[in-house]
Amino acid sequence: MQVCVVKNTEPKNVSMPLTIAAGGAAGLGLRYFAPVCKEEIDTVMFNQADAIKRYNFESVKKIFTDKAKILFKKNPENEALKLFLDRMEAKTVQEAKAAKEKIKNAPQAVKESVDKLKNVMADQIKASRHLTDTTIKNAAKQARPIMGYLLPGIALGALGGYFYNVVGTIKED
Repeated sequence: MQVCVVKNTEPKNVSMPLTIAAGGAAGLGLRYFAPVCKEEIDTVMFNQADAIKRYNFESVKKIFTDKAKILFKKNPENEALKLFLDRMEAKTVQEAKAAKEKIKNAPQAVKESVDKLKNVMADQIKASRHLTDTTIKNAAKQARPIMGYLLPGIALGALGGYFYNVVGTIKED
C-alpha cells in the first residue's frame, strides 16, 4: 500500500463580499466614534452651541435658586438659605461682596451649610454641562453624511481583502 500526500489546491483567500461588508461596517462605526471638531458643531448648530450651553447654565442656576426660595419660605429661620439666596440674588458687585462678607463672618455651621448648597448647585451645573455637551456632539455625529464614511470603509475593506488574497497566493508559490 502506498501513501500519497494530498496537496491542497484551494488558495487560502478571504471572501471579497465579506471584506467589503466588514469595511462598510467599520466605516459606519467610525462615523459615531470619530471625535467631533468645533467647526463641525458650529455647522450643525448654526453657531448656537455656546448660547445653548449658557442658557442651560442659567436655567439650572435659576431652578436651583427657585427651589432654595421655596425651602426658605417654608423655613424662614434658616440662616444658611438666607445667606445663600442673598449671594445668588446680588445684582451688583458691592452686593455680592457684602453677601460674601456676611457668609465669611457667619458661624461655622452656617458656613458649612452654605458650602454644601454651593457644592450641590455646582454638581448640578456640571451634570447639565456634561449632558449638553454630549447632546450637541451626538447631534453633530448624527448630521454627518453616511456615504462619507461608508464608501471609504468599503473601499478600504475591498483593498485589504484584495491585498490579503494577492499576498496569500504569492506566499504559497
